Amino acid sequence: MTSGQTQPGHLLVLVGPSGVGKSTISLRLSERLKVAYTVSATTRARQPADSDGKRYDHIDRSEFFRRLDADEFLEYAEVYGEFYGTPKRPALDQLAAGQDVLLEIDVQGALQVRYQYPNAVLVFILPPDEKTLLQRLTQRGRDSAEQITRRFRAAKREIQMARGSRAFDFWVINDDLDRAVEEIVKIVRHKKAGGS
Repeated sequence: MTSGQTQPGHLLVLVGPSGVGKSTISLRLSERLKVAYTVSATTRARQPADSDGKRYDHIDRSEFFRRLDADEFLEYAEVYGEFYGTPKRPALDQLAAGQDVLLEIDVQGALQVRYQYPNAVLVFILPPDEKTLLQRLTQRGRDSAEQITRRFRAAKREIQMARGSRAFDFWVINDDLDRAVEEIVKIVRHKKAGGS
């Protein structure tokens, strides 16, 4: 790279099951680091919880599949019957301009990112244990008992799938939010300094 050229940004991918604290960690990271937080497109209807800092572009299924067919997503996944996708162009433009980009996605999407962008930094967020994860899912107050059970089962499957994939660079246990955020900040700074 010659002088005057912009060093590309880093693609940081946070992954983990529902209730593990990804959204809270993402918000803290966007405050601590100069990272661009991507806004996912989703077919899911707007919910009261969407006002807590997590942002989505709510679109209908026909528009989602139009964008998918036009190769406009960096990654996409179906989760609980709804579709989610990360718009490709804004993320790639920011990376090319030297901006670090943060994605908060699930295992399906992370595996797509790993395949297409091998230099991405994939961090899997784990709960301290299953009991704590179930408590967090229940305390959110967003879901029925049946939905909580379904999310809990899916979370356990996601963790198993992630452990078997070898796609993740780092594993962070969110037993203390400040410590988990600090650990990821150190990972990012190490990567930016040229660490492997």
